[in-house]
Amino acid sequence: MLLTRAIARSDVLTLLSRIVRENGRAYLPRYLLAFLFMAIVAACTSVSAWIMGDVINRIFVANDAAALVWIPAAIMAIFAIKGAASFGQEVSLTRIGNRFVADTQKRMFDHVLGMDMGFHQLHSSSDLIMRITQGATAARDMLNTVAVSFGRDALTLAGLLAVMVVQDPIMSAICLLGGPFVAITLRKLSRRIREVARSQNFSIATIVAAMRETSQGVRVVKAFQAEEQQRGRMRQGVEAVERMGNKIVIVQARMNALIEVLAGAAISLVVLYAGWRNLSFGETPGQFFAFIAALLLSADPLRRLSRMQLQLAAAAAGARLMYDLLDTPAAEADTTGCKLEVHAGEIRFERVSFAYAPGAPVLEGLDLVAPGGRTTALVGVSGGGKSTLFNLVQRFWTPAGGVISIDGEDIGGVSLASLRASIALVSQDVFLFEGTIGDNIKVGRPDASEQDMIAAARAAHADAFIRTLPKGYDTQVGELGGQVSGGQRQRIALARAFLKDAPVLLLDEPTSALDSETEFVIQRALKDLSKGRTTLVIAHRLATVLGADLIHVVEAGRVAESGTHAELLRANGAYARLYRLQFSDEAHALAV
Repeated sequence: MLLTRAIARSDVLTLLSRIVRENGRAYLPRYLLAFLFMAIVAACTSVSAWIMGDVINRIFVANDAAALVWIPAAIMAIFAIKGAASFGQEVSLTRIGNRFVADTQKRMFDHVLGMDMGFHQLHSSSDLIMRITQGATAARDMLNTVAVSFGRDALTLAGLLAVMVVQDPIMSAICLLGGPFVAITLRKLSRRIREVARSQNFSIATIVAAMRETSQGVRVVKAFQAEEQQRGRMRQGVEAVERMGNKIVIVQARMNALIEVLAGAAISLVVLYAGWRNLSFGETPGQFFAFIAALLLSADPLRRLSRMQLQLAAAAAGARLMYDLLDTPAAEADTTGCKLEVHAGEIRFERVSFAYAPGAPVLEGLDLVAPGGRTTALVGVSGGGKSTLFNLVQRFWTPAGGVISIDGEDIGGVSLASLRASIALVSQDVFLFEGTIGDNIKVGRPDASEQDMIAAARAAHADAFIRTLPKGYDTQVGELGGQVSGGQRQRIALARAFLKDAPVLLLDEPTSALDSETEFVIQRALKDLSKGRTTLVIAHRLATVLGADLIHVVEAGRVAESGTHAELLRANGAYARLYRLQFSDEAHALAV
């Protein structure tokens, strides 16, 4: 158990030293200014306690008329300076903290953008949201806690102790008797609060996840009457956070109560001792009142310093989650390879192997060619590896073996930015960002002119419906595009691809969920979009790929056969079986 405690304390110190090491230089000038303000506050607090001796002895005992003028003026000046310094300290620390949180959250978000698809499959969005928001705030709290504790509270306490020792060393020693007991209790409480804070962070992630899924999947929730299920998840998360919050308050309140009890004991002993001294030796009361004032004023900084370790332990849980994220290598960091220049646009897979999980290969030695400037279709049963080919050609994942090349250039050796700039994707699951229709069309080219954007929308047969909307291209699409229909989302996605004007086009079942009329419109747009580009299209409905220049049948991670529609029908192989099965089913459905 002693080893566990040592490790826990070491972890807090290690986190704190890392935060200071990585950010100290950037924020040092601002913290120095804040420390100056805090030193002034500490000095004023100590002087205000010291002057109480003069108040009693000169005004009430010696009846000094001059003191009645300068002492109140001095007190007013002391507190005016303290107030100004307190204002400067609070504003300085708040600005430093806000800047630190902003910079850290930007850094974390940039890091998340550099992670590969495997990372995003392992980490839910609610977990990442919690790490970015809570982690940066927790690290800020650790910095500010230490800064305030040592810059204001420790200096204030040191000044007040100096006043107490100068006034009476024996009474000062009496007040310090409870120090060792406080230290032992604090060590036990900090371990407990660290455990509670860690559990609270996970409960917050549960709340975020429940809210996100309910908001984004509200149609499914209502259609399947899953309100009670989601309500239960939310209640569990909220109640867990409430319990953890109550536990943290109880732990902190124990320390506050302990300080109050010890403070009461110290004051009572001091009063007893000072009273005995006054009765026995007839000392002036000013010394005692100055001591008591310093002792009473030291209660607040002492209480805050006693809570420092508890606050650091609570914040360390969130800061550790932040660094767990930042310390995960950015597997998708861009290479220093050459820029990809696409000319003919031929895509070639040579002996490519890949598995999402060890021991479960998806592709095994696959060979495939997509001729430049032509349309190549990928067909086959689900799970054969077609979508994986799209993931690999965009370098969402890295093949375990083999080479993928465009115009003979290995895509693993070119810069990631140039590779993805050369590819446009249109998927069956269209993702729209929260914002306007115009914003979503410009995703691939945010600097495009309005004329280019409108031209792309016209080419995608989207301009007509967009102009019927109340705000046209400035119409908000809502969260996940919920304010526009499926067909409209698909046309917006097509306009996005037209505007990007990339030489390689990937079409992943772009019309699978559309009605016949909308599909006809979008098929015309796709035909226009594919002209002069290397196009790879995944389709389960074979009617959509009959005119492809080349068709590959992908089964069990390999290309089972290749050819044109007519050639594959004559070969009477896998493609012919799929064709007969699909069209016989459609004919049967029409007959029924």
